[in-house]
Amino acid sequence: MTGGPSHEPRDDAHAPSPHAPPSTGDRVVDEAVAAFVNALDGEPAEQLEAAAEAHRALQARLTSPTPPPPAPPGSARPGPPSR
Repeated sequence: MTGGPSHEPRDDAHAPSPHAPPSTGDRVVDEAVAAFVNALDGEPAEQLEAAAEAHRALQARLTSPTPPPPAPPGSARPGPPSR
């Protein structure tokens, strides 16, 4: 095969969307951004509502404390005794 374009079928089902944002590792942020990006194909009113909702979710995330990371396996301690 020479340096020309490939004529083999591509499996685009597993290719990332050109509009897909990268993962931030923060579930709340990733979900807010994904919902906004998904709305970009909709009507302008849907886009506006999605932008407002993403803004609310991201602002809430910025003002909320970061949850502590989960304990490594085997190092979790039992909670206080129940009464």
